[in-house]
Amino acid sequence: MKSSLPGSRFRGRLLIAMGAVMAGALALAACSSSGGNSSAATPASGGKVTLTFWSWVPGISQSVGLWNKTHPGIHVNLNEVTSGAAGTYAKMFSALQAGNAPDLGQIEYATLPNFEHVGGVVNLAPYGANSVKSDFVPWTWGQVTQGSAVYAIPQDTGPMGLFYRADLFKQYGLAVPTTWAQYLSDAQKLHAAHPNAYIAAFPANDAQWFAGLAWQAGAKWFATSGDTWVTGIDDTPSQQVANFWQQLIGDHLVKVEPDFASEWYKDLSDGTLLTWPTAVWGENTLITNAAPTKGDWRVAPMPNWGSTPSNGNWGGSTTVVFKDSKHPAQAAQFATWLNTNPQSITGLITKGGLYPADLAGEKQPAANSPVPFYGGQNIWQVFQTDGKLVNTAFQWGPIMNTTFTQMSDGFGKATGGSETLSQVLASTQSQTMSTMKSQGFSVKSG
Repeated sequence: MKSSLPGSRFRGRLLIAMGAVMAGALALAACSSSGGNSSAATPASGGKVTLTFWSWVPGISQSVGLWNKTHPGIHVNLNEVTSGAAGTYAKMFSALQAGNAPDLGQIEYATLPNFEHVGGVVNLAPYGANSVKSDFVPWTWGQVTQGSAVYAIPQDTGPMGLFYRADLFKQYGLAVPTTWAQYLSDAQKLHAAHPNAYIAAFPANDAQWFAGLAWQAGAKWFATSGDTWVTGIDDTPSQQVANFWQQLIGDHLVKVEPDFASEWYKDLSDGTLLTWPTAVWGENTLITNAAPTKGDWRVAPMPNWGSTPSNGNWGGSTTVVFKDSKHPAQAAQFATWLNTNPQSITGLITKGGLYPADLAGEKQPAANSPVPFYGGQNIWQVFQTDGKLVNTAFQWGPIMNTTFTQMSDGFGKATGGSETLSQVLASTQSQTMSTMKSQGFSVKSG
Protein backbone atom coordinates (compact mmCIF):
# COMPACT_ATOMS: atom_id res chain seq x y z
CA MET A 1 0.00 0.00 0.00
CA LYS A 2 1.25 3.45 -0.80
CA SER A 3 2.50 5.92 1.78
CA SER A 4 0.67 9.05 2.81
CA LEU A 5 3.68 11.16 1.83
CA PRO A 6 2.64 13.84 -0.72
CA GLY A 7 2.07 12.37 -4.13
CA SER A 8 3.01 8.82 -3.21
CA ARG A 9 0.50 8.22 -0.44
CA PHE A 10 0.76 4.58 0.66
CA ARG A 11 4.13 3.71 -0.77
CA GLY A 12 5.16 1.82 2.28
CA ARG A 13 8.58 3.25 3.10
CA LEU A 14 9.64 1.93 6.50
CA LEU A 15 12.60 4.12 7.31
CA ILE A 16 11.63 5.17 10.83
CA ALA A 17 14.03 4.97 13.73
CA MET A 18 13.09 2.05 15.93
CA GLY A 19 15.65 2.08 18.76
CA ALA A 20 13.51 2.95 21.76
CA VAL A 21 10.40 1.53 20.15
CA MET A 22 11.94 -1.88 19.58
CA ALA A 23 13.34 -1.90 23.10
CA GLY A 24 9.80 -1.46 24.35
CA ALA A 25 8.59 -4.08 21.91
CA LEU A 26 11.07 -6.58 23.31
CA ALA A 27 9.82 -5.90 26.79
CA LEU A 28 6.35 -6.57 25.46
CA ALA A 29 7.50 -9.85 23.90
CA ALA A 30 8.55 -11.11 27.31
CA CYS A 31 4.99 -10.95 28.58
CA SER A 32 2.94 -11.75 25.47
CA SER A 33 2.39 -14.80 23.31
CA SER A 34 2.40 -14.55 19.52
CA GLY A 35 -1.21 -15.65 19.43
CA GLY A 36 -2.38 -12.47 21.09
CA ASN A 37 -5.40 -12.11 23.36
CA SER A 38 -7.61 -14.65 21.62
CA SER A 39 -9.52 -15.36 24.81
CA ALA A 40 -10.46 -11.75 25.50
CA ALA A 41 -13.90 -11.04 26.87
CA THR A 42 -16.85 -10.84 24.51
CA PRO A 43 -19.95 -8.73 25.17
CA ALA A 44 -23.03 -10.07 26.86
CA SER A 45 -25.72 -11.32 24.51
CA GLY A 46 -27.40 -8.39 22.80
CA GLY A 47 -24.78 -5.87 23.95
CA LYS A 48 -23.35 -3.37 21.49
CA VAL A 49 -19.64 -3.59 20.74
CA THR A 50 -17.47 -0.59 19.92
CA LEU A 51 -14.16 -1.08 18.12
CA THR A 52 -11.36 1.39 17.38
CA PHE A 53 -9.49 1.24 14.07
CA TRP A 54 -6.29 3.11 13.16
CA SER A 55 -5.79 3.59 9.42
CA TRP A 56 -4.20 6.08 7.03
CA VAL A 57 -6.07 5.07 3.85
CA PRO A 58 -7.79 8.08 2.25
CA GLY A 59 -11.48 7.47 1.90
CA ILE A 60 -11.58 4.41 4.11
CA SER A 61 -14.19 6.24 6.17
CA GLN A 62 -16.65 5.37 3.40
CA SER A 63 -16.16 1.66 4.07
CA VAL A 64 -16.32 2.16 7.84
CA GLY A 65 -19.52 4.16 7.46
CA LEU A 66 -21.08 1.40 5.36
CA TRP A 67 -20.12 -1.18 7.98
CA ASN A 68 -21.64 0.86 10.80
CA LYS A 69 -24.83 1.32 8.80
CA THR A 70 -25.20 -2.41 8.09
CA HIS A 71 -23.87 -3.77 11.40
CA PRO A 72 -25.62 -1.83 14.18
CA GLY A 73 -24.39 -4.23 16.87
CA ILE A 74 -20.69 -3.61 16.14
CA HIS A 75 -19.70 0.03 15.79
CA VAL A 76 -16.25 0.95 14.46
CA ASN A 77 -14.66 4.26 15.41
CA LEU A 78 -12.09 5.25 12.77
CA ASN A 79 -8.98 7.09 13.89
CA GLU A 80 -7.32 8.52 10.78
CA VAL A 81 -3.56 8.51 11.42
CA THR A 82 -0.39 9.24 9.50
CA SER A 83 1.23 6.45 7.52
CA GLY A 84 3.17 3.85 9.45
CA ALA A 85 6.46 5.23 8.21
CA ALA A 86 5.47 8.72 9.37
CA GLY A 87 5.19 7.67 13.00
CA THR A 88 2.11 5.53 13.47
CA TYR A 89 4.08 2.29 13.91
CA ALA A 90 6.00 3.89 16.77
CA LYS A 91 2.70 4.89 18.38
CA MET A 92 1.34 1.38 17.89
CA PHE A 93 4.34 -0.22 19.61
CA SER A 94 4.06 2.28 22.45
CA ALA A 95 0.34 1.59 22.82
CA LEU A 96 1.00 -2.15 22.89
CA GLN A 97 3.59 -1.72 25.59
CA ALA A 98 1.14 0.39 27.61
CA GLY A 99 -1.68 -2.12 27.09
CA ASN A 100 -4.02 0.31 25.36
CA ALA A 101 -3.61 -0.42 21.65
CA PRO A 102 -6.65 -0.02 19.38
CA ASP A 103 -8.71 -3.03 18.39
CA LEU A 104 -7.58 -2.89 14.75
CA GLY A 105 -4.80 -1.32 12.74
CA GLN A 106 -3.28 -0.84 9.31
CA ILE A 107 0.01 -2.78 9.00
CA GLU A 108 2.16 -3.22 5.90
CA TYR A 109 3.36 -6.68 4.91
CA ALA A 110 7.01 -5.84 5.53
CA THR A 111 6.31 -4.69 9.09
CA LEU A 112 3.85 -7.40 10.09
CA PRO A 113 6.60 -9.78 11.32
CA ASN A 114 7.75 -7.08 13.78
CA PHE A 115 4.32 -7.11 15.37
CA GLU A 116 4.00 -10.89 15.24
CA HIS A 117 7.24 -11.47 17.11
CA VAL A 118 6.40 -9.13 19.96
CA GLY A 119 3.03 -10.82 20.45
CA GLY A 120 1.19 -7.70 19.38
CA VAL A 121 -1.38 -9.18 17.01
CA VAL A 122 -4.12 -11.78 17.42
CA ASN A 123 -4.09 -15.08 15.58
CA LEU A 124 -7.32 -14.81 13.58
CA ALA A 125 -7.54 -18.50 12.70
CA PRO A 126 -9.83 -19.32 15.69
CA TYR A 127 -12.25 -16.71 14.31
CA GLY A 128 -12.61 -18.32 10.90
CA ALA A 129 -9.98 -16.37 8.97
CA ASN A 130 -8.82 -19.41 7.02
CA SER A 131 -12.26 -19.66 5.46
CA VAL A 132 -11.47 -16.69 3.20
CA LYS A 133 -8.00 -17.85 2.14
CA SER A 134 -9.17 -18.61 -1.40
CA ASP A 135 -10.55 -15.08 -1.77
CA PHE A 136 -7.08 -13.54 -1.94
CA VAL A 137 -4.09 -13.42 -4.25
CA PRO A 138 -2.20 -16.52 -3.03
CA TRP A 139 1.13 -14.88 -2.25
CA THR A 140 -0.55 -12.28 0.00
CA TRP A 141 -1.97 -15.05 2.16
CA GLY A 142 1.53 -16.39 2.58
CA GLN A 143 2.61 -12.95 3.81
CA VAL A 144 0.08 -12.93 6.66
CA THR A 145 0.33 -16.54 7.87
CA GLN A 146 2.71 -18.78 9.76
CA GLY A 147 1.69 -22.40 9.62
CA SER A 148 -2.02 -22.50 10.42
CA ALA A 149 -1.94 -19.12 12.20
CA VAL A 150 -3.36 -16.06 10.44
CA TYR A 151 -2.07 -12.75 11.76
CA ALA A 152 -3.81 -10.32 9.40
CA ILE A 153 -6.27 -10.00 6.53
CA PRO A 154 -4.65 -8.83 3.27
CA GLN A 155 -5.93 -5.53 1.88
CA ASP A 156 -3.96 -4.48 -1.19
CA THR A 157 -0.91 -5.43 -3.24
CA GLY A 158 1.92 -3.75 -5.12
CA PRO A 159 2.92 -5.91 -8.11
CA MET A 160 5.57 -4.10 -10.11
CA GLY A 161 5.59 -2.92 -13.72
CA LEU A 162 7.56 -0.58 -15.97
CA PHE A 163 6.01 2.86 -16.39
CA TYR A 164 7.57 4.50 -19.46
CA ARG A 165 7.23 7.60 -21.66
CA ALA A 166 5.80 6.15 -24.85
CA ASP A 167 6.17 9.45 -26.70
CA LEU A 168 9.87 9.79 -25.91
CA PHE A 169 10.62 6.12 -26.57
CA LYS A 170 9.20 6.66 -30.06
CA GLN A 171 10.98 9.99 -30.53
CA TYR A 172 14.35 8.56 -29.51
CA GLY A 173 13.92 5.27 -31.38
CA LEU A 174 13.99 3.09 -28.28
CA ALA A 175 12.37 -0.32 -27.96
CA VAL A 176 10.33 -1.07 -24.85
CA PRO A 177 12.63 -3.50 -23.02
CA THR A 178 11.52 -6.99 -22.11
CA THR A 179 14.82 -7.86 -20.42
CA TRP A 180 17.18 -5.94 -18.15
CA ALA A 181 19.90 -6.34 -20.77
CA GLN A 182 17.68 -4.45 -23.23
CA TYR A 183 16.99 -1.88 -20.53
CA LEU A 184 20.73 -1.28 -20.20
CA SER A 185 21.06 -0.99 -23.98
CA ASP A 186 18.25 1.60 -24.04
CA ALA A 187 19.94 3.52 -21.25
CA GLN A 188 23.24 3.62 -23.14
CA LYS A 189 21.67 4.64 -26.44
CA LEU A 190 19.53 7.32 -24.79
CA HIS A 191 22.23 8.99 -22.74
CA ALA A 192 24.77 8.94 -25.56
CA ALA A 193 22.40 10.86 -27.83
CA HIS A 194 20.76 12.99 -25.12
CA PRO A 195 23.16 13.60 -22.20
CA ASN A 196 20.52 15.40 -20.13
CA ALA A 197 18.09 12.47 -20.30
CA TYR A 198 18.25 9.28 -18.23
CA ILE A 199 16.51 5.93 -18.39
CA ALA A 200 15.50 6.28 -14.71
CA ALA A 201 16.48 7.58 -11.30
CA PHE A 202 18.27 5.60 -8.63
CA PRO A 203 16.72 6.56 -5.26
CA ALA A 204 19.41 5.74 -2.72
CA ASN A 205 16.96 6.72 0.02
CA ASP A 206 14.51 3.96 -0.84
CA ALA A 207 15.54 0.45 0.20
CA GLN A 208 12.01 -0.88 -0.25
CA TRP A 209 12.16 -0.05 -3.95
CA PHE A 210 15.38 -2.04 -4.21
CA ALA A 211 13.75 -4.87 -2.25
CA GLY A 212 11.02 -5.09 -4.89
CA LEU A 213 13.65 -5.39 -7.63
CA ALA A 214 15.56 -8.06 -5.69
CA TRP A 215 12.29 -9.89 -5.05
CA GLN A 216 11.66 -10.00 -8.79
CA ALA A 217 15.15 -11.38 -9.42
CA GLY A 218 14.47 -14.33 -7.12
CA ALA A 219 16.01 -13.08 -3.88
CA LYS A 220 15.12 -14.79 -0.61
CA TRP A 221 16.22 -12.41 2.10
CA PHE A 222 14.67 -14.32 5.00
CA ALA A 223 13.40 -17.77 5.81
CA THR A 224 12.77 -19.75 8.97
CA SER A 225 14.16 -23.10 10.03
CA GLY A 226 12.45 -24.16 13.22
CA ASP A 227 12.99 -21.30 15.64
CA THR A 228 15.91 -19.88 13.67
CA TRP A 229 15.83 -17.07 11.14
CA VAL A 230 17.90 -17.69 8.00
CA THR A 231 19.12 -14.42 6.51
CA GLY A 232 20.44 -13.87 2.98
CA ILE A 233 20.18 -10.19 2.12
CA ASP A 234 23.34 -10.43 0.02
CA ASP A 235 22.27 -13.55 -1.88
CA THR A 236 23.16 -14.07 -5.55
CA PRO A 237 19.96 -12.55 -7.06
CA SER A 238 20.31 -9.45 -4.86
CA GLN A 239 23.94 -9.08 -5.87
CA GLN A 240 22.89 -9.34 -9.51
CA VAL A 241 20.48 -6.45 -9.07
CA ALA A 242 23.04 -4.41 -7.13
CA ASN A 243 25.74 -4.89 -9.76
CA PHE A 244 23.34 -3.97 -12.54
CA TRP A 245 22.37 -0.67 -10.95
CA GLN A 246 25.98 -0.07 -9.95
CA GLN A 247 26.89 -0.14 -13.64
CA LEU A 248 24.07 2.28 -14.47
CA ILE A 249 25.26 4.61 -11.71
CA GLY A 250 28.94 4.32 -12.60
CA ASP A 251 28.30 5.02 -16.29
CA HIS A 252 26.01 7.97 -15.41
CA LEU A 253 23.07 6.33 -17.17
CA VAL A 254 20.70 7.00 -14.28
CA LYS A 255 20.18 10.10 -12.20
CA VAL A 256 20.88 9.59 -8.52
CA GLU A 257 18.21 11.47 -6.60
CA PRO A 258 15.60 10.86 -3.88
CA ASP A 259 12.22 9.69 -5.07
CA PHE A 260 9.00 11.44 -4.05
CA ALA A 261 10.76 14.79 -3.91
CA SER A 262 10.14 17.99 -5.89
CA GLU A 263 13.14 17.58 -8.22
CA TRP A 264 12.17 13.99 -8.96
CA TYR A 265 8.59 15.01 -9.80
CA LYS A 266 9.99 17.69 -12.11
CA ASP A 267 12.21 15.15 -13.86
CA LEU A 268 9.26 12.83 -14.41
CA SER A 269 7.31 15.72 -15.92
CA ASP A 270 9.91 17.31 -18.21
CA GLY A 271 11.35 14.22 -19.90
CA THR A 272 14.56 13.94 -17.86
CA LEU A 273 13.45 10.47 -16.71
CA LEU A 274 11.97 8.07 -19.26
CA THR A 275 10.96 5.16 -17.02
CA TRP A 276 9.97 4.31 -13.50
CA PRO A 277 10.05 0.63 -12.47
CA THR A 278 7.50 0.67 -9.69
CA ALA A 279 4.37 -0.83 -8.19
CA VAL A 280 0.82 -0.57 -9.46
CA TRP A 281 0.05 2.31 -7.11
CA GLY A 282 2.59 4.40 -9.04
CA GLU A 283 -0.20 5.15 -11.50
CA ASN A 284 -1.68 7.63 -9.07
CA THR A 285 1.69 9.18 -8.24
CA LEU A 286 2.22 10.11 -11.89
CA ILE A 287 -1.33 11.35 -12.35
CA THR A 288 -0.96 13.57 -9.31
CA ASN A 289 2.59 14.83 -9.83
CA ALA A 290 3.24 14.69 -13.57
CA ALA A 291 -0.09 16.06 -14.81
CA PRO A 292 1.38 17.82 -17.89
CA THR A 293 2.40 14.41 -19.29
CA LYS A 294 -1.17 13.12 -19.53
CA GLY A 295 -1.42 10.68 -22.41
CA ASP A 296 2.35 10.18 -22.70
CA TRP A 297 2.91 7.34 -20.22
CA ARG A 298 2.25 3.63 -20.70
CA VAL A 299 2.87 0.52 -18.60
CA ALA A 300 4.72 -2.62 -19.65
CA PRO A 301 5.64 -5.76 -17.72
CA MET A 302 8.84 -5.56 -15.72
CA PRO A 303 11.94 -6.45 -17.73
CA ASN A 304 13.15 -9.94 -16.87
CA TRP A 305 16.57 -11.37 -16.06
CA GLY A 306 16.18 -14.40 -18.29
CA SER A 307 13.67 -16.28 -20.38
CA THR A 308 11.38 -17.06 -17.45
CA PRO A 309 9.06 -14.17 -16.55
CA SER A 310 8.96 -13.20 -12.89
CA ASN A 311 7.85 -10.29 -10.78
CA GLY A 312 8.27 -8.66 -7.40
CA ASN A 313 6.05 -6.61 -5.14
CA TRP A 314 6.52 -3.20 -3.57
CA GLY A 315 4.14 -2.18 -0.80
CA GLY A 316 0.78 -3.50 0.29
CA SER A 317 -1.09 -3.45 3.60
CA THR A 318 -3.14 -5.64 5.88
CA THR A 319 -5.71 -5.26 8.63
CA VAL A 320 -4.71 -6.69 12.01
CA VAL A 321 -6.43 -7.19 15.34
CA PHE A 322 -4.22 -6.08 18.23
CA LYS A 323 -3.73 -8.17 21.35
CA ASP A 324 -5.45 -5.60 23.59
CA SER A 325 -8.81 -5.94 21.85
CA LYS A 326 -11.54 -7.10 24.21
CA HIS A 327 -13.62 -8.15 21.21
CA PRO A 328 -11.29 -10.09 18.87
CA ALA A 329 -14.10 -12.08 17.25
CA GLN A 330 -15.99 -8.95 16.24
CA ALA A 331 -12.77 -7.21 15.19
CA ALA A 332 -11.87 -10.20 13.01
CA GLN A 333 -15.32 -10.05 11.46
CA PHE A 334 -14.83 -6.40 10.52
CA ALA A 335 -11.29 -6.96 9.18
CA THR A 336 -12.56 -9.73 6.92
CA TRP A 337 -15.59 -7.77 5.73
CA LEU A 338 -13.53 -4.63 5.07
CA ASN A 339 -11.33 -6.47 2.61
CA THR A 340 -13.83 -8.81 0.94
CA ASN A 341 -17.14 -6.96 0.76
CA PRO A 342 -17.65 -5.74 -2.85
CA GLN A 343 -19.00 -2.32 -1.83
CA SER A 344 -16.19 -1.79 0.63
CA ILE A 345 -13.58 -2.75 -1.97
CA THR A 346 -15.10 -0.38 -4.53
CA GLY A 347 -14.63 2.45 -2.07
CA LEU A 348 -11.07 1.39 -1.26
CA ILE A 349 -10.26 1.46 -4.97
CA THR A 350 -12.01 4.69 -5.93
CA LYS A 351 -11.41 6.68 -2.74
CA GLY A 352 -8.22 5.13 -1.43
CA GLY A 353 -6.40 4.33 -4.65
CA LEU A 354 -5.80 0.72 -3.60
CA TYR A 355 -5.21 -2.27 -5.83
CA PRO A 356 -7.11 -4.95 -3.90
CA ALA A 357 -5.64 -8.23 -2.72
CA ASP A 358 -9.15 -9.69 -3.01
CA LEU A 359 -9.36 -11.65 -6.28
CA ALA A 360 -12.93 -10.59 -6.97
CA GLY A 361 -11.98 -6.99 -6.26
CA GLU A 362 -9.36 -7.08 -9.01
CA LYS A 363 -12.17 -7.73 -11.49
CA GLN A 364 -14.24 -4.74 -10.45
CA PRO A 365 -14.67 -2.06 -13.16
CA ALA A 366 -12.76 0.47 -11.04
CA ALA A 367 -9.67 -1.78 -11.21
CA ASN A 368 -10.19 -3.03 -14.74
CA SER A 369 -10.89 -0.07 -17.04
CA PRO A 370 -8.89 2.09 -19.48
CA VAL A 371 -7.13 5.04 -17.84
CA PRO A 372 -7.16 8.34 -19.79
CA PHE A 373 -3.86 9.52 -18.30
CA TYR A 374 -2.17 6.47 -19.82
CA GLY A 375 -3.53 7.12 -23.29
CA GLY A 376 -6.55 4.95 -22.65
CA GLN A 377 -4.45 1.87 -21.84
CA ASN A 378 -6.03 -0.61 -19.47
CA ILE A 379 -2.92 -0.71 -17.32
CA TRP A 380 -4.64 -2.98 -14.78
CA GLN A 381 -4.41 -5.89 -17.18
CA VAL A 382 -0.63 -5.66 -17.05
CA PHE A 383 -0.63 -5.86 -13.27
CA GLN A 384 -3.24 -8.59 -13.13
CA THR A 385 -1.11 -10.75 -15.41
CA ASP A 386 2.23 -9.92 -13.82
CA GLY A 387 0.76 -10.10 -10.33
CA LYS A 388 0.46 -13.84 -10.86
CA LEU A 389 4.23 -14.00 -11.41
CA VAL A 390 5.16 -12.61 -8.00
CA ASN A 391 7.62 -14.91 -6.27
CA THR A 392 5.58 -16.37 -3.41
CA ALA A 393 8.68 -17.64 -1.57
CA PHE A 394 9.80 -14.14 -0.60
CA GLN A 395 9.59 -13.52 3.14
CA TRP A 396 10.18 -10.45 5.30
CA GLY A 397 12.37 -10.52 8.38
CA PRO A 398 11.37 -9.56 11.93
CA ILE A 399 13.14 -6.16 12.06
CA MET A 400 12.62 -4.75 8.57
CA ASN A 401 12.46 -1.17 9.83
CA THR A 402 16.06 -1.47 10.99
CA THR A 403 17.16 -3.43 7.92
CA PHE A 404 15.76 -0.84 5.52
CA THR A 405 17.37 2.01 7.43
CA GLN A 406 20.75 0.26 7.39
CA MET A 407 20.47 -0.41 3.66
CA SER A 408 19.35 3.11 2.72
CA ASP A 409 22.14 4.66 4.78
CA GLY A 410 24.61 2.43 2.97
CA PHE A 411 23.19 3.21 -0.47
CA GLY A 412 23.59 6.91 0.26
CA LYS A 413 27.30 6.37 0.90
CA ALA A 414 27.67 4.07 -2.09
CA THR A 415 26.24 6.57 -4.55
CA GLY A 416 28.81 9.02 -3.21
CA GLY A 417 31.55 6.64 -4.28
CA SER A 418 32.77 5.38 -0.91
CA GLU A 419 31.61 1.80 -1.52
CA THR A 420 29.52 -0.27 -3.92
CA LEU A 421 25.89 -1.35 -3.72
CA SER A 422 27.10 -4.93 -3.49
CA GLN A 423 29.21 -4.06 -0.46
CA VAL A 424 26.17 -2.38 1.10
CA LEU A 425 24.20 -5.61 0.81
CA ALA A 426 26.97 -7.47 2.60
CA SER A 427 27.19 -4.89 5.38
CA THR A 428 23.40 -4.80 5.75
CA GLN A 429 23.38 -8.58 6.04
CA SER A 430 26.01 -8.43 8.78
CA GLN A 431 24.37 -5.53 10.63
CA THR A 432 20.90 -7.11 10.47
CA MET A 433 22.18 -10.40 11.85
CA SER A 434 24.02 -8.60 14.63
CA THR A 435 20.94 -6.54 15.54
CA MET A 436 18.69 -9.60 15.51
CA LYS A 437 21.06 -11.50 17.78
CA SER A 438 21.23 -8.55 20.19
CA GLN A 439 17.44 -8.60 20.37
CA GLY A 440 17.27 -12.29 21.23
CA PHE A 441 16.59 -13.84 17.83
CA SER A 442 18.26 -17.06 16.74
CA VAL A 443 19.71 -16.28 13.32
CA LYS A 444 22.12 -17.74 10.82
CA SER A 445 23.39 -16.79 7.39
CA GLY A 446 21.58 -18.34 4.44
